[in-house]
Amino acid sequence: MHRRGTALMLAALTVFSVAACGKTEGAAESAVKKEWVYVPEFITVEEGNVSYYDMQLTGENVYYLTYDWNEETQEQSQRICRYSLADKSVTSHVIAMGEESGRQDINRGYFLEDGTMYAIAYSYSEDYSESFQCLTMFDAEGKQKFSQDITELSGDSYLDSLAVDGEGRIYVSSEGKVLLFDAEGNSKGSVIVDNTGNTWIDTLVRGKDGKVYIGYSNYDGNTSSYTLCEVDFDGKKMGASYENFPRSSSLAAGVEYDFLISNGREVSGYNLGQKEAEYLFDWLDSDINGNSVRKFSQLEDGRVIAVIEDWENNDRGIALLTKKKAEEAPQKETITIATMGGSYSLQSKAVKFNKANSQYHISVKEYVNYDNSNENTWSDALTNLNNDITSANCPDLIDLSSVNIEQLTAKGVLEDLNPYLEKSGKLNKSDFVENILNAYTFNGALISIPVYFNVQTVVGAASMVGSESGWTLDELIALSNAHPDAELFDRVSKQYILRMAMMFNGDSFIDWNTGECSFDSDAFKNILEFVNKFPDEIKSEEGMDSEPTRIQNGEVLLATSYIYDFNQLQMYNEIFKGDYNCIGFPTVDGTGGHALSGGDAYAITAKSGHKDGAWEFLESILTEEDNERYWNGFPTIKTRLDNMKKKAMEPDYILDENGEILKDENGEPMISEGTSSVGYEDGWSYTYRKPTQEEIDKVVELMDNARPVSYNGNDEITKIINEEAEGFFKGQKSVDEVVGIIQNRVKIYVGETK
Repeated sequence: MHRRGTALMLAALTVFSVAACGKTEGAAESAVKKEWVYVPEFITVEEGNVSYYDMQLTGENVYYLTYDWNEETQEQSQRICRYSLADKSVTSHVIAMGEESGRQDINRGYFLEDGTMYAIAYSYSEDYSESFQCLTMFDAEGKQKFSQDITELSGDSYLDSLAVDGEGRIYVSSEGKVLLFDAEGNSKGSVIVDNTGNTWIDTLVRGKDGKVYIGYSNYDGNTSSYTLCEVDFDGKKMGASYENFPRSSSLAAGVEYDFLISNGREVSGYNLGQKEAEYLFDWLDSDINGNSVRKFSQLEDGRVIAVIEDWENNDRGIALLTKKKAEEAPQKETITIATMGGSYSLQSKAVKFNKANSQYHISVKEYVNYDNSNENTWSDALTNLNNDITSANCPDLIDLSSVNIEQLTAKGVLEDLNPYLEKSGKLNKSDFVENILNAYTFNGALISIPVYFNVQTVVGAASMVGSESGWTLDELIALSNAHPDAELFDRVSKQYILRMAMMFNGDSFIDWNTGECSFDSDAFKNILEFVNKFPDEIKSEEGMDSEPTRIQNGEVLLATSYIYDFNQLQMYNEIFKGDYNCIGFPTVDGTGGHALSGGDAYAITAKSGHKDGAWEFLESILTEEDNERYWNGFPTIKTRLDNMKKKAMEPDYILDENGEILKDENGEPMISEGTSSVGYEDGWSYTYRKPTQEEIDKVVELMDNARPVSYNGNDEITKIINEEAEGFFKGQKSVDEVVGIIQNRVKIYVGETK
């Protein structure tokens, strides 16, 4: 045994915030001062390749594994480490496998309070042709006590988690069942969870009572549910069941409650006898992205400990949360961001801002409750958001990813960012791609600046659709009618065609300023009649040819392209055999309908009581250095976009094992011919090469002409159209009857929301 006191270091108490007292104009409900807060301390793991996934609190100790690589022997070793919360000391032991075990790689571990570790391990034959799953146990000093081959018991199932009950018996989750073992690893049977194939185990956890429970999801084709159920070891069956249990991303035994539940946003307490959850705290209020919490537990004194692995912020470690009266924590002004569904990225950006800012604290309010999606629909959530925008609960910022931007701008509820940009000491208008600012400018007001963006367009053979960009819906219909034996797009339904036809045309039937609508016009009737030619739904069948193959065989005319890097167009050049054109989605005036989707696009509300703080947040995410990493689009800042263009054309050199560039027989650097590839089951494939300057210029041209869509497929108007059009699609009503109903309903809605 030895100590390494520097392995873990208790960081200073972070600046923590609670919302200001009462409500101000534009303050959302979440800005009400809370009675209790959970103040965090952060424990930083400083050395070694630590497995955060298996970190576990037992008593006053945190146990975890580290991985070490020996360059000389080219072998990996593992250690069991223990961090004491009492004296902040660290002890570690090298894991010593038994001689008969051979090479084993630990997959999942479970620690007891005395440091004993049970684990699922993989072992391999000498030639690595076979692999075996083993249940193994190590004592507190890392010595292996047993290793049982359980491959036959698990079958083809991937064994993901295990737990040990209060009597020392072992439970391992498999596909649709739980395997049971005694303390020595001897099989004692199994418990079948479900035989329908519609159920999968999400959680295996030891409860406060020492019993082991499973949390599992069930989907019957229409609705989903979540159930917590006791595993009856002696009876080899499922025990007491708690249906409609709150859906969780993580579950832990509580102290005052039977369980603590985390859904990625908040933590609740749950007592089995009461069968209901009680809200405790938001992770974000403790400067933690709840989506990055790998595990959490509760100490006997009520403190909560969370294992954090936040890839966005490159932040990994442990947080120890202490419950305190709100007045004991430093006060900050709360800035509320409204989002329909939220995102991992938004939570991470909020955490980073909150830790760095001493005056403001970002709070995220999600309007879609995915834990109760059967009752809380997208339409309901959108209605609630719109109601809040026009009330005293107006948020400070709005995530624009799933709202009708033109509707909000017509209402005048969004702040003009031009004055803020002019006064900014960090950003200038000239820093950004010009069309991005133009696209988000309405009646002279710049309402948002996305961090990144991508473009969506329609691609077809130039010999068929022409070589210019842009066409009308009538021209699209004419193309379809001229090729009756071919599909317009590959296997698409009525809903897809309706959204495609309305994407840039939705607001042509609504004047948001006057409230006038024209859904009873011949133009809209033509859309419904065209959509009615397509199937209600599409069923995939095995052995069907891929979209590229079907296009090349003349079975499909057009493709929808999502362009998020400079490589995308070359594949369509291949699919259409050098004869492609990005014609775009159909529009009323026939101009190029290239859809612009902004990422991390937020707008400040005109009613916000914290506009300067909201702008500080926008500045922080726009200037963040990590924004150089774009996985889903192009950066809006020109210098970063220029760097992306440059890197796209730079050659990829072939490197040796030391990272040095390999050279050919002439002493020239060896260049990799392909970057990545795409393939389909029918054999069609394509290997990407470096884009040409012409291809990069074409992508830039699409960027310069792209604009946000007016019809996002998620709002109340979409719901009205879909509901009423169904009567026409099913032959129950004429097109004239349907458009009349749509006209009346939409006009009432627009009048109510003006």
